[in-house]
Amino acid sequence: MEGPILLLAAEGEEAEAVLARMGRAEKLEAPWPAFAGELGGHEVRLLESGIGKAAAGAVVGWAVARYAPSRAVWLGVAGSLNPELSTGDVLIADDAVQWDMDLTPLGREPGELDSGERFIPADPALAGALHASAQRLGYHHVRGRVASGDKFVADPETARWIRATFAADAVEMEGAAALWAARKLGVPMALVRAVTDAADTAAPGAFEAFLVEVSQKLAALVEDTLAHLDRVD
Repeated sequence: MEGPILLLAAEGEEAEAVLARMGRAEKLEAPWPAFAGELGGHEVRLLESGIGKAAAGAVVGWAVARYAPSRAVWLGVAGSLNPELSTGDVLIADDAVQWDMDLTPLGREPGELDSGERFIPADPALAGALHASAQRLGYHHVRGRVASGDKFVADPETARWIRATFAADAVEMEGAAALWAARKLGVPMALVRAVTDAADTAAPGAFEAFLVEVSQKLAALVEDTLAHLDRVD
């Protein structure tokens, strides 16, 4: 029997927007806020990790071992690095990089891991399903690259450096670590983000102002994606 689909988010508001759409939602015993239920005709497990790459890697490892999911989607908000992305727009990741990983003194490229991995790919079938859903819902969206780091970027100079160095379209704090962990464990994972801010000095206020609104938009996207998932597999 196919395992449930794992849905993951860092922030309470991101997870709560999904939870509000779930049927038969049941709170689970877990080290993180966790729920079982149904979304889009599929059995799902929803977990809220907390912020940061360590939290992301830990929750993916635990949830894969506990629930044996068939597929996974990490969803949440981000700061835009791409001028084509404004508040409420959606980025569907083709891959992600840890922008603050720095082994350059050892001859590595910025963001390159000791394994030689640098840009960690998202599952192309799930990314395609999210893309098709965004088109159905009329969301302005792009396919592109996420840059993840253990720092909330609220500085235009840092944002420009990340954009120039990694050709990244958005910046956040979990996605690359989540994709890496899921890939190591053999679970297909997609990464989708909606924009709250421009990773500039106004980012903290914009993040707080738009977090709930764009989280609800993402939850609708994920529900629609799951409802049509078998048609694109």
